[in-house]
Amino acid sequence: MVAFAVALLMGTAVYFRIWARQSSDPSFTVDDREELRRQFERANLEAMDESAEWRMKYDTEFAKNKQLQDELRKVWSNLYYVHVNSFRHSVSFYRAHLRICLQAKTSLSASTRRFELLQKDKEVLKRQIETMKQQCNCTVSSNLTRV
Repeated sequence: MVAFAVALLMGTAVYFRIWARQSSDPSFTVDDREELRRQFERANLEAMDESAEWRMKYDTEFAKNKQLQDELRKVWSNLYYVHVNSFRHSVSFYRAHLRICLQAKTSLSASTRRFELLQKDKEVLKRQIETMKQQCNCTVSSNLTRV
């Protein structure tokens, strides 16, 4: 953009110099003036061509940049989607794992209570057998006493 402004300023300076020379110098002929006008037009056309070329380059780079931004936006949205979903899955997995652990703990504590009750029942039954043995005064086979 700065280069375009400098070129425009130089073109204007050249134009004013030609105009000043033409008006102050009577030795300029009509042919000289035509030649200068053609040179000025040629320089003006070249400047316009260069400006159009730079505009095309700018438009091409702008299109590439827009395409890259769109691709980057897609990648970021995909990453966000994957991150959010993986977070949701990990939270779901953690909740399921916690639920299973709580169920296992509950089941274990219930099994432990049942085992303790069975141990007490076993002790009670052993005492009853001992009491019955003493009351009966009989010999019980060794198979029954092993419990």
